[in-house]
Amino acid sequence: MNILYKTQVKRKSCTHVRNFGREVREEIQNIFYQHDHLPYRSLPSPIQQVDVPPRLKLSFAKKLMLPIFTNNKLVDAAKNAIEIWLIDTRTNHRITETNTNQGSSTMKLEVLVLDGDFRCEDDMVWTNDQFNAAIMKAREGRRPLLVGSTLNVAMNNQGVAVIEDVAFTDNSSWIRSRRFRIGVRVMATSYYGPRIQEALSESFTVKDHRGELYKKHYPPILTDNIWRLKNIGKDGPIDKRLESEGIKNVQDFLKLHTIDPDKLKNLVGMSDRQWRTTLNHAKTCSMGGKCYVFKSEGCDVIFSPIGEILAARIGDQTCSLQQLHQEHKAQVNQLASMAYEQWDQLEEVVANEMTLAAYEGLTSFPEEKPSSSCTPASNESMISSGSQNAEYLDRVGSRTATSSVAMVTNSNNSLDSALAIPTSDAIYWIPSLAVDDDRFTWNNSTNLGCWDQVD
Repeated sequence: MNILYKTQVKRKSCTHVRNFGREVREEIQNIFYQHDHLPYRSLPSPIQQVDVPPRLKLSFAKKLMLPIFTNNKLVDAAKNAIEIWLIDTRTNHRITETNTNQGSSTMKLEVLVLDGDFRCEDDMVWTNDQFNAAIMKAREGRRPLLVGSTLNVAMNNQGVAVIEDVAFTDNSSWIRSRRFRIGVRVMATSYYGPRIQEALSESFTVKDHRGELYKKHYPPILTDNIWRLKNIGKDGPIDKRLESEGIKNVQDFLKLHTIDPDKLKNLVGMSDRQWRTTLNHAKTCSMGGKCYVFKSEGCDVIFSPIGEILAARIGDQTCSLQQLHQEHKAQVNQLASMAYEQWDQLEEVVANEMTLAAYEGLTSFPEEKPSSSCTPASNESMISSGSQNAEYLDRVGSRTATSSVAMVTNSNNSLDSALAIPTSDAIYWIPSLAVDDDRFTWNNSTNLGCWDQVD
């Protein structure tokens, strides 16, 4: 009986001692937290695993730049060095005044690779053991998964550590999830105190560096090889078919779509869904700041880099295609067909406000009531159903309020007289394209001077 009693007393005493020790430790931690200091030497053992969520955690300041290729330095989404922040989980704010630099007590962080299947939502808490179990090692006979000069980094007294030089040596295709995560933890030998939860990046795939040479461009540029577009593989059947037709880059691709979209679609031979994906990718291309001019006697036609008609310059007047009569449009389109056949001989010029104003909405040409004057179309009438026009304007620059005037005025101030011509009189001006040459002329059966009023 006495033995049983003594055993019970001993057990109760041990329980009280353990509880007391834990309460003392937690109270000490709370005191330090209230003063925004970290107790580097306050606890006798390395990082402790507690039953409550950690008050501190490490966190990536920004997401990683994707995609990731072997042998390329890791950077954040802004293409800057990766920053790891020390966060107070109570406020979710970075701790900006921590005493993390006390000689030999500098807190150091370790950069690791984890399995992409490791679950780590923002509000989740995991244990040290769970984190450690997800750490990935290199394949047998291979170099370490991560290499670089900043695999171990110190945290400054503003709660920030910078990872500037880290790269993968192997792809992620050999593990079940085919994805990795980057994990960052406090090195146990550099810090003694309450547990600081590890930082985990989003999951991602790592591709071989040689794959970067064949990757798609977002957005593409006009001079990109055609296989930079989605659904077109380098040296694949589509690439070869297009090249055999002289379609070598994105500009050639979009130009043929402007001239003969059915021919282009038949050449690529894709399903409708794939075709839309490829075409939409191509249309995100920047048009740059240049345009092309086909010159003929009496009329010059101005094109975008992908063959869309921006404007026609007739004498001293520059007009968008919508502002011409139907018969005039037909003549301009005939000149355009000639220009397409000798595209390499067209004059390349820098786009100005006139061409920008004329370019608004010229992908589709709605039927309009004929108008005699080459005045600027309203904003509403110049809105395009395509995406290229807006992209072109975005890249080159927005048209100013005076650009519409600049589009149609000239040194002779002939705009006022042009505006005075009644619509019914414009029919007297008939375009004519000589059969034996490329000259473009305007015939007037009444022999009136240009812009003269018909009685």
